[in-house]
Amino acid sequence: HRSTLIHAMAEVAPWVFDLSPNAVVLPVVPMFHAAAWGLPFACALSGAKVVYSAVNDPAVLCRLMNDEKVTHSAGVPTVWLAMFGHMDASGDAPRHLRQVTIGGSAAPRAMIERIMGMGATVKHLWGMTETSPIGTAGFNPPHWDDMTRDEKLDLVGKQGSVPFGIELRIIDDEGTVLARDGKVAGRLQVRGPWVVQRYFGADQDAVDKDGWFDTGDVAMLHSDGTMQITDRSKDVIKSGGEWISSVDLENAAVGCPGVAEAAAIGIHHPKWDERPLLLVVRKPGNDVTEQTILDHLAKHVAKWWLPDAIVFVEDLPHTATGKLLKTALRERFKDFALAAA
Repeated sequence: HRSTLIHAMAEVAPWVFDLSPNAVVLPVVPMFHAAAWGLPFACALSGAKVVYSAVNDPAVLCRLMNDEKVTHSAGVPTVWLAMFGHMDASGDAPRHLRQVTIGGSAAPRAMIERIMGMGATVKHLWGMTETSPIGTAGFNPPHWDDMTRDEKLDLVGKQGSVPFGIELRIIDDEGTVLARDGKVAGRLQVRGPWVVQRYFGADQDAVDKDGWFDTGDVAMLHSDGTMQITDRSKDVIKSGGEWISSVDLENAAVGCPGVAEAAAIGIHHPKWDERPLLLVVRKPGNDVTEQTILDHLAKHVAKWWLPDAIVFVEDLPHTATGKLLKTALRERFKDFALAAA
């Protein structure tokens, strides 16, 4: 209870959620999820109105947002992908949104651009159940108005900075603390008053002797204090001794016209250990081709990151909270054969 209270108090800092008695908040996050430990309490502390939907249907959510004049909403990227599909099909759109908070996984650049085009601020959050869940939050710096559009998109695409009480660091596989230079990626560790100390029923602490918890994420820390997730350690594609970020590859693919959703997984390769397989869901009525996607990716990622194969699928599996279920995809495509070129 103490950690939950401290966590909620940190959330009401103006730059975290920008909550006030004038805010109307619709979290598109299930109440059984860790987010239920934070945002509802922060809204109560700040006097904000909270609106919930019984169903996660974009048409229902859009109507509810307009009926209740929702100013703030929060959800995973798949929520906004579905909302875009509804907007394109119906011509309707949320008309009162001032801020959209995205967590669970990194938002594609094209998604950030579209939401900003609706007149809303886009805020990335990073966290996990073990951080109750907020670990970082994005914010617009004082020089925001002087930044170029690309600079703004680059900044919003990061996962933000730590609120009061949280510390971050990155380490290599030997445990050496790495530089905060925005160039080197490492295992992300976190500590603070609302970070897990021990799992229920466990005999040993989940943190090291200095209180650091290993998140399982791979990240870069920048000199301006921002953090950028590059992947989950289990989802990184290890090719020829180098790492390929599945998150960056997916986000680049979703920026291609005609692509609704994409997932990148590592497939065994006899020479390179692993190579990327890209699974793509086309937008309704679109026949985007493999070559079109590859040509688009070539403009945004290194040549050796390009997937060895692209498979078009009807849909992709997700967890109950809307995250891509990579374990199911790896199991489904475990026997997929790549050429030993």
